[in-house]
Order: sequence, then structure tokens, then C-alpha cells
Amino acid sequence: MMPLLTLCDFLADGIPHPSMLCVNLWYALQLLILYPLPHEETLPGAAACVSAAGIALLLKLLAAPQWLMLMSGAFWVFLFSVHRSVHRFSDIPPLFMVSTVWPGTLDYLELFHTAAYQFMALGVLSLTPYVAGSWIMMGLLALFFGLHYYRIYTRSTLFLGSRKEKTIKQGQKGSGYKQPVQYVDSESRSAILFNEVVKIMEVRKPYLQEDFVLEDLARMTRTNRLYLSKSINFHSGRNFNQLVNYYRVKYAVVLMKKDPGLKMSEIASMSGFHTTVSFNMAFKLNEHTTPSEFVRSLKKLT
Repeated sequence: MMPLLTLCDFLADGIPHPSMLCVNLWYALQLLILYPLPHEETLPGAAACVSAAGIALLLKLLAAPQWLMLMSGAFWVFLFSVHRSVHRFSDIPPLFMVSTVWPGTLDYLELFHTAAYQFMALGVLSLTPYVAGSWIMMGLLALFFGLHYYRIYTRSTLFLGSRKEKTIKQGQKGSGYKQPVQYVDSESRSAILFNEVVKIMEVRKPYLQEDFVLEDLARMTRTNRLYLSKSINFHSGRNFNQLVNYYRVKYAVVLMKKDPGLKMSEIASMSGFHTTVSFNMAFKLNEHTTPSEFVRSLKKLT
């Protein structure tokens, strides 16, 4: 990208000024910013990169000033970021119902609002030297201020509709995890990996081993610990230990139903827990009741 833009400068004016080389390098960096993330579909990001390169070459051929090139490039990244964010949060997957995930979503969107604010600074720097540009920026800043005043006042995200946000907040009421771990209906790389994790946990049951750790699961899925951990967090709303405890508790429930007379220490050990205390805590978190209360409820049914 940079050699091509530099060639355009050379053919137009000879050896380009260092400032133009900075703009060219900035455009090359833009392609890396637009590059698809590992868990995203390739086509949208690739199309954004090709479009950005086309816009840059067109502006070069038209001998556009530097401020216009910077503004147009920044605006294109801004638009694609809006598209990426809206697409990412267009549906309410089960993980949003987990209270530990929603704050992370808010943090992500807050970073996006901060980036938009920085983009406004570029507009002020580029347009205010012109009278018409000053009025345009005045209107944009007033609109931006109004939107964010509304965001703070209503505690909304400006990306998700009010009805959708209300549904998410209602789903967070209460404690613990409300959604089961289940297969993800997606063709993304992280979803495929997570579905493999679910299959391994359900079929091979490695969680029954007390010393089962993330490295063991990474070897089973032939991937690295970091990406595996991110995939588990994103698609289940749980970290690795919480996911393992979820399956251990499910197994413990099966044991209790088969033989309500088993001791809690026996159930904990057979389910893969190190101690009865950790078993009780995990059971309460996932089943919203204690193991003893659960067993008593089973005995009442028989």
C-alpha cells in the first residue's frame, strides 16, 4: 500500500515530502486496523481493506490535500468500526445473560466512544481553519454532545436499542449463571473451537480428573491456551475453571439422582472436585441451591 501511494506522489511531483510519506504510512497502518479479527468472518474486513485502499488511491490521483486524506481515512475506519460493533451486538446471545459479561461489553463500547471523541479532534484540527468547516464542526460537536448526554442520562450504549438493553438487564437479575453451556450456531473460528470443547467435555468427560487444567484442554483441541481461554469466555460467559465446575456439577446432579444416599464427600470426589467446600460453592452457583437441599428435594419426590 505505502509503495503504491509513494509511487503516485513521485509521478506527480517528484521526490515526495516527508509529510506525505507519513500520510502514506498512516494509510498502510489503516489496513492493519481494518484487518479481520480471528473470530470474525473474513469477507467484511477484507472488503473494508480493499475499499480503503481504493479511496486512498483515488484521493492521491485527485491530488487531495493531506487534511482531506486524513479525514476521509479516519472517517472510513470510524464507519467500519460502527458496522463491526452493531453487527457484533445485533443479537442477544446467551452469554449476555451472564452478569459477568455485560460489564465487559460496556467497557468495549466505552472504548469505541472514546475513539469517536478522538476522531472529532481530528475534525476540529482539519476543518476549523475554514469558516464553513467551523460551522460544520460546530453542528457535529453539538450532535455528538447531545448523543452522549443522552447516553449518560439514560445509561444506554447508543448501539443497542432500548428494548434490547432492557431485555439484557432483566436477564441479569439474580446471581449465578442462568444459561447452560451449549453448542454455538456459527461458522467462526472461535465458535468451531468452542463446539469442539463442548463435545470433548460431554463425551470424554476430562473434568472428572482433579488435576485437569487448561493446558490439557489446549492439547486436546490442538490450540494455544490464550485463544482457547478467549473462546471459552466469549461463547459461555465463563472462564475455564467455571466451565469445568459447570460440568462437574452436572455430573454430580446425575450421581445424586441415581443414588441420593451417597455422601457429599463421595459425590465431590467422584465429580472431580478437590474438596467438599469447593463442591458446595460451585453447586450453589450453578444450581442456585445447596447439594443437601437438592438431595432433600429428590427424596421428597420419591
